[in-house]
Amino acid sequence: MSKAARVIQAPDSKNQSDPAKSEQHKKSHITIPRTTIQITQLTKTTLEQVKEMEHLETYDDAINFLFRERRKNLPSTFGCMPDTGSSGREEEDDPYRLPS
Repeated sequence: MSKAARVIQAPDSKNQSDPAKSEQHKKSHITIPRTTIQITQLTKTTLEQVKEMEHLETYDDAINFLFRERRKNLPSTFGCMPDTGSSGREEEDDPYRLPS
């Protein structure tokens, strides 16, 4: 049986380079519980490359970037149910429909 993930608090960085960005980060920052994960060295190297190429700050940002890119490349489901017939507007009066 494996051990449960342990939630840790990420320490706030006291020496950030841009004070304006630091103030904005403090205002918009919501404390989200973090966890540790185990990845291979190859995966870490790949995440570091994504961070560098896309100018991202954290591994979390890099992973979210990869999720967004994957979502963009998913095939469309348009037309996946051709037997359902065409959809069209009902001809009867609808009291809630605005006149066109």
